[in-house]
Amino acid sequence: MAFEADPVHDPTDNPYLPKRFHDMSPALDTNPTDIEYATAPEFTPQVTHDPNGGLLTHPGALWHGNGHGLAAEAGDEDEDETGSNSSDSLVEIEPHEFPGYFSERGVPARLFHSHGMYCFPVDSDEMKRQQALHVLLRQVIGSNYGDAPVQGVLNHGSKVVDLCTGVGHWVLDMAAEFPFVEFRGIDLVPIQTREPPGNVRFEIADATQELRFANGSVDIVHARMTSLRGETLPYVINEIARILRPGGLFISAEWGSYAALHPQHPRFGEHGAYIPGAHNFYEQSSHVVARAQDIPGFIHANGAFDEPVSQLRALPVSRTHYVPGMHQASSRQDEALFFVSQVMGRIAKGYARALVAGDVIQQGVADAFIGELQRKVGIVSVYHSVYARKRG
Repeated sequence: MAFEADPVHDPTDNPYLPKRFHDMSPALDTNPTDIEYATAPEFTPQVTHDPNGGLLTHPGALWHGNGHGLAAEAGDEDEDETGSNSSDSLVEIEPHEFPGYFSERGVPARLFHSHGMYCFPVDSDEMKRQQALHVLLRQVIGSNYGDAPVQGVLNHGSKVVDLCTGVGHWVLDMAAEFPFVEFRGIDLVPIQTREPPGNVRFEIADATQELRFANGSVDIVHARMTSLRGETLPYVINEIARILRPGGLFISAEWGSYAALHPQHPRFGEHGAYIPGAHNFYEQSSHVVARAQDIPGFIHANGAFDEPVSQLRALPVSRTHYVPGMHQASSRQDEALFFVSQVMGRIAKGYARALVAGDVIQQGVADAFIGELQRKVGIVSVYHSVYARKRG
């Protein structure tokens, strides 16, 4: 199996993004409200399950610890001298160590994290799916951080930590926008670029374990599409609260792991009957990701933060998108929705393929879900974003 020498960051060479999507990008970026239901504050998730219930051939500067969490190398001002028990030095990953982070499985073979802690593939196709999501969200929302008051928090020398950074698209974009800020991208798998800019470092660590940063040493912690399981979230949020300075900012964003229709769809609330394939798909796969709608409650319950500010965005995912009062939509709005639904549809199919490859769901479940995306009108994916300031 051939692997790329470095993740591809050129979004114009991405099969998940239609070529003409790039022509629409300026329109989506300058006026994202053209997408009628990019924001849907009236959307109420229908809880339908138990609420309790490219290998890098030239790795470059990636760092790991010894399993007890990461600690800083000599002279690294990230070092926690007071609040963490981590005491090991950061060690650069050697090229011969990289194969140990990966394993192949499935037919056709796909690349996975070797330790089994992450159920999604970490190969080129998954990297491009994640890239397409990043590009789409940036265009629809209008920035890499939505309404979160990022600019009011960051100053020269500020530090930002991105948990579950993946390939690092968010970190690299933000590092270009804020070149005076230091960024740290944390992930289990070494799939990041081998040549990050000078204000970026990628580190290999488990975000569900003790973070190596000192108490109150970080200005922003960002966690997006993490695939962290619900039972880990209280501890993770507690660690985030520990490393954030007073007034620091926590930003979280996750996709809702439930079947959903546009809020004004006439069958809204009848998901089980109208889209049973999607309903079953999410019922069988929701256990591998955090319940996005629970995160504001976890933040509130932690007690270290001001009241969290939440926003929901319902993006069209079915082949035939739905516009309230279909005949009233302007041609520009309709075209924007068409491109969003095209990208989201391709991403959803890639997500289903990834879950099959990871043995989370059976092929038949994925096929039923994909079939509904092609036939049914008004299916959406709901993007839950929330931010909160640490109390000073």
